[in-house]
Amino acid sequence: MLYDSLTVQEVVDSESSAEFLKEATKLATSRELENIAQRLEAKQELFAELLAPKRLAALAKADFVLLLSHVFSIRRKARRLLRLVGVEPFRQQTQELLYGEGDVGDRFECFVTAFEGKLDERRSINLASELLHFHDPEQYCLWTSWVWDPATGSGALPMVVQEGVEIGGASPAERYRNVGAAVRLVNEVGQARNLSGNAAGMLGTNLLLACVHAVYMYTVFRLKLSDEFNRILPELPELVERVLGVRGLEVAARG
Repeated sequence: MLYDSLTVQEVVDSESSAEFLKEATKLATSRELENIAQRLEAKQELFAELLAPKRLAALAKADFVLLLSHVFSIRRKARRLLRLVGVEPFRQQTQELLYGEGDVGDRFECFVTAFEGKLDERRSINLASELLHFHDPEQYCLWTSWVWDPATGSGALPMVVQEGVEIGGASPAERYRNVGAAVRLVNEVGQARNLSGNAAGMLGTNLLLACVHAVYMYTVFRLKLSDEFNRILPELPELVERVLGVRGLEVAARG
């Protein structure tokens, strides 16, 4: 992989990560971030339950819609996607993605290409990544367009890696593997320096990266947009909830 010969310090800009998180805590209270972390854990539990092998094999259309409603870039297209693809073909592709044989990068690319003409590549990548990641967050990393968009070079990940560190690859499979390697290094630093917020493990890294993305978006829009647009721009907690796909997700009370 791209970073096999590099140290964590050579890849991850931990100072930038800390600065972004510091800015996020100015724009969101610790209670708000904790609430987002709980929603993130609830989303992961939902995906793990619905995507378990036996449950997935019998999953109804309504449950697929429920899953897809928690994928930021897919949520409004969930029913249309299932109509275009069909529930059974979508189930088969999901089963192969999660439980098929061979390298996960290759399974990832097969899933992405399976929906050509029905879903653009960017959304297919987001969907494949979210299914993998929230099914098993410690094994599979999250790569969505807000984490890193290869078409524009933008995203949260480039903001927390060292200047000059290249993220990329010649195919979706290679890019998925390389982004995953970089995110795992960010996770190492986040856990070591307690940068990852209130959620545990890779979910905490999701929260960190979503905060980085939201702080960037918040800063850029505040600078560039008129006062009228600034008044309707969501506050940082809402932006983070939306990109993580947890906006409106109910969580069990914790006593």
